[in-house]
Amino acid sequence: MPSWAPNAPPAPGAPARPPLRGGALRVEWGQVSNGGDAMPAAIFDMDGVLVDSNPAHFQAWKAFGKQYGIEIDEATYAKYINGRRNDEFLEELYPGRWSYEERLRIAAEKEAFYREHLAAQVPPVPGVVETIRALAERQVPLAVATSGPRENAELITEQLGVRPLFQVLVSGHDVPLAKPDPTIFLEAARRLGVPPAQCVVFEDSPAGVEAAIRAGAYCVGLATSEPAEVLKAKGAHDVISDFTRLDLEALLARLAGRA
Repeated sequence: MPSWAPNAPPAPGAPARPPLRGGALRVEWGQVSNGGDAMPAAIFDMDGVLVDSNPAHFQAWKAFGKQYGIEIDEATYAKYINGRRNDEFLEELYPGRWSYEERLRIAAEKEAFYREHLAAQVPPVPGVVETIRALAERQVPLAVATSGPRENAELITEQLGVRPLFQVLVSGHDVPLAKPDPTIFLEAARRLGVPPAQCVVFEDSPAGVEAAIRAGAYCVGLATSEPAEVLKAKGAHDVISDFTRLDLEALLARLAGRA
């Protein structure tokens, strides 16, 4: 399992880490401080966490996939696709049918179809915008870490009106391994400059919860896509139905206790 390296340089090819916003917040690489106190960070998955988009992605695969002979039902989506990278599940479902480059092209075409036809319709998960703003007001560093493409993350955070509040966006194309490998969350924590143990990860998929736990983060599961019992079985510390059920002050206190 990759380890967190607080003074490591950015990964090859990774974009420079945007500066954190907020006048009183001072950031050093590998250390976030606010008046000398340890500062936790929050990392959000996108689909099923920021927005209730899994039904739209399912519909996109059903409509778009027909031209490639891709047959997707709800059970297949839940088992193979939710929280996974497109190129990986295509090979798992249809081994050897397409080359790696062809799988990447099909995945990119599907995501473009989703953005053009369905993304504008996806609703935010209840309470998520208020939670993001409350964290930003407390100067908690924020990141999105999604298996989806960066274009989706940019679009969704802009639609929600919270893009300026996120210092880091990590997509599935920024890391070599997909969830449940923890690399994506380790990279998000590294770019934020916060040890994983001081990060809370909000996740809705079993693969994402497993990745967060393996990264050493505190994981809050969102039971928007899977039953709460499934997320708990993967190790989620807490499970909520949506962000209106989140006790933010209690969560921040628990993170402070992990410092």
